Amino acid sequence: MTNAMINNPRNNPHSHQSGSGFSLVEMMVAVAIIAILATVAIPASQNMIIQSRLSSQTNDLVGAIQAARGEAIKRNQQIRFCRTASADGTDCAGAGRWEFWIVVNTANTVLRRGSINSELRLTSTLNLGRLTFIPSGTNSVTTGNDSLTLCSPTGSGNTARLITVGLGGRTSISKTTGACS
Repeated sequence: MTNAMINNPRNNPHSHQSGSGFSLVEMMVAVAIIAILATVAIPASQNMIIQSRLSSQTNDLVGAIQAARGEAIKRNQQIRFCRTASADGTDCAGAGRWEFWIVVNTANTVLRRGSINSELRLTSTLNLGRLTFIPSGTNSVTTGNDSLTLCSPTGSGNTARLITVGLGGRTSISKTTGACS
């Protein structure tokens, strides 16, 4: 090798080359691409979280309704699923916002309790905010079907779940859209 070849930075792996690394323009393009991806990903992940909350809360409510029906049959007595005024309430509250619910027997012994996620809203067509099951497993639904609607005031797409309860205690869930109050 000649001295010219050894002193040439291209041929010498130990010499520092200028121009290695990212240029300012390349770095700006990379940052712009990351910003665009984040703009798309964040709303999608927020909607996924909302859908997960709705599904979880809906399953919890349906489970409580089915447990109330099962307890009425098992205990051979009336059991109520209803709205209550506080987290530790033992009486059904006829009016007001659905924040807490209980499953209670005729002696006001709470068999199960729960709450509604503060980021969701629950409304119902239940008379006095309660559903009473008798020992045969049928309930106090008078119109053939009563329902509870669980919704999220934020998010897009199917941001509501409709829980329909029939006279025989059969529950069904459907996804709906619309304004959430």
